[in-house]
Amino acid sequence: MSGNIDWTQLITKAMKDQAATDRVLAAVVADSAKRRAVADTAIAPLQDAVDVDDATAAEVSLLKAWKKYRVALNRLPEQPGYPATIDWPVVPA
Repeated sequence: MSGNIDWTQLITKAMKDQAATDRVLAAVVADSAKRRAVADTAIAPLQDAVDVDDATAAEVSLLKAWKKYRVALNRLPEQPGYPATIDWPVVPA
């Protein structure tokens, strides 16, 4: 070994910070995708009932709530502090 430093192997604080930020973003994107999948699953049968003119008033209301939830999930990146701070929308009941 010659004692030379291989600068290509240098990992800076900025690189570590970026890697941490990337991990947080990946986790938020994955969590958001899971939540959207739940919303999609809830919306499909409600939308079917509306489409065939067989939805109750409660189903129409619930469909609207799920759609608002899904829109809120899609707007997460617009939140201040995203992705470090997330104000997750409330799942419809």
